[in-house]
Amino acid sequence: MNLPAKITAPLPTPTPQIAQSLSPAALSEHRAKIAFDVRVMLSAYFDPSESDEVKAGLLAWFCDELQDWKHEQVVWGLREWNRENPRRRPTPGDIVAILKRARGEKFAKQYAEQLARINRTPEPVITEEARARNAARVAELFPSIIKRVPEVKE
Repeated sequence: MNLPAKITAPLPTPTPQIAQSLSPAALSEHRAKIAFDVRVMLSAYFDPSESDEVKAGLLAWFCDELQDWKHEQVVWGLREWNRENPRRRPTPGDIVAILKRARGEKFAKQYAEQLARINRTPEPVITEEARARNAARVAELFPSIIKRVPEVKE
């Protein structure tokens, strides 16, 4: 199926790539917010045997994977994981998969709506009856303008 250019023009990336537009200071602040929320969420999956180095590495891993998403999206993804999998500890890939699926569903819905609008049969501006009435009225008012073409018989 060939889609119109308006639909196929720039498709969004699977990841929004927020980090590319942030200054180093803003990126550091963004990652700190993500790390805090990940730490809060992971505290529900308490593991006393984890060393501080492992915890730091785990937070860095989450931050690396999630820094391209808005903070609100990350929080939503973490909570969505917890609602759907309350007994399983997530990996960063689990959260990214949730975010990408939600992003894909959002854009697929938008594109489907655009396609439906483009493919919709437009309502006629004027009905055939109104067109015939208008033509008759113009012919009545301006008989010299309307010239009937004789029918060609074969």
